[in-house]
Amino acid sequence: MPMHYQIDSQQGMLFIVAEGDISQPERLTAMQAWLSDPDFRPGLHTLADFSDATNVPSLPELEEIAAFIRRHAKRIGRIKIAIVTKRPVTFGVARQFGALAPGDFLTVQVFRDRDEALTWLAEGPA
Repeated sequence: MPMHYQIDSQQGMLFIVAEGDISQPERLTAMQAWLSDPDFRPGLHTLADFSDATNVPSLPELEEIAAFIRRHAKRIGRIKIAIVTKRPVTFGVARQFGALAPGDFLTVQVFRDRDEALTWLAEGPA
């Protein structure tokens, strides 16, 4: 599967890794999977590592992801999302997502370095 996740209950974090080409149905299925995971709880800060993803969502797909997040706002809670990218196009699309994301409960930052992303996530509340 091109997208997989792990929930670290002790750290209170959701780790997402995307590799290769990912279709929109795969993205939405993965999101539904972690929301349905018994270890998922509101307020899990998220590290989304798209460094090895080889494609990016289109603008309508980003809007669909943002709408999905809005529909599940209560389940997600107030969180920080650190997106890690290597490719310039992925960096740009991740910033677009940050602009589309519901800012009343999501704070999104984009990073090129995983350690910097983890440091930012550890710096307190969303």
